[in-house]
Amino acid sequence: MGLFDVDEEAQQGQGAGGLFGGGLAAAAGTTSVVVKPLPGTSLAQIPAPYQPHSEDELSDQEREDLEACKAGVDNLRNAFWIAGKSFETMSVGNLHREENPNFADWVWDTWEVSESQLYRLMDEWRVGEALANLGHKPPESHVRALTDLRRQTNDKVAITVYDTIARCRPRVTGDLVEKVVSDLGVLPKDAKPADVGRRVRDFLATPEREVTAEEKSDAVPDISSFNADSPNGESGRKPSNTKADPLATKDIERLQRTLASLQDAAKEVNKAAARRAVEAQPDIAAPLIQEIGSLLQQIDRAVAIRLPKAE
Repeated sequence: MGLFDVDEEAQQGQGAGGLFGGGLAAAAGTTSVVVKPLPGTSLAQIPAPYQPHSEDELSDQEREDLEACKAGVDNLRNAFWIAGKSFETMSVGNLHREENPNFADWVWDTWEVSESQLYRLMDEWRVGEALANLGHKPPESHVRALTDLRRQTNDKVAITVYDTIARCRPRVTGDLVEKVVSDLGVLPKDAKPADVGRRVRDFLATPEREVTAEEKSDAVPDISSFNADSPNGESGRKPSNTKADPLATKDIERLQRTLASLQDAAKEVNKAAARRAVEAQPDIAAPLIQEIGSLLQQIDRAVAIRLPKAE
């Protein structure tokens, strides 16, 4: 679970009590109590990103905005869009300049949010806000699953896809969002949200058909039915002889090419270069950094297998 993801099970167990729940009203009896939310605990209290007022000391208004944004990150980690908006406002307005002129380092020192996650949150908060206004409270991981779709089309299409899923299913999961995005395939840049929404409803209205025994016999064999001497080595405890396995040889070549590419990339990229790029052209550099991070995570998941113990 990510720093700004929601613990769905814990959330479902929460009642209506708490500071703003029914407990306060009951304790107050017939007295009308108005509770002013703390700074940064509602999206409306986070100022919209603005250019720095100056390069000198912060003005009183800037200090107030900085505290509201800090509270937005501190107090509302289950509403990632508030944290994302807070980060962007502090970054664009250079509100951190008195504490640390390097924004990414300051964020890490203060909240231990990595640079890649930082720019991802700033990129995603508008979608999170729009979905919250529609009555949803998506975890950051759900909006992250819409990243490719958003880049193909626009935020409105991504918002429509998630809203449609949430209205057609009693519970939204990250896997379901990823599956719907995958089923949609590549969409044109000018795709209309209404058309995409209809396609999503069609996907979700069609139940997955179970494969019959006859169809299964004509398909690719299930590796679970192979014996210990299975030629692909998947079901046996020991791998097959790679010298006699051309498929395994090709897999080794894939791994070698991947390693060589990563070694070349490691020579090209460093934190200083990434930081300079973001400071110079954040609108171009930030999506590139996000995509690099996403691909590295994809590779990491792909090789996260149990390795044989060294003898």
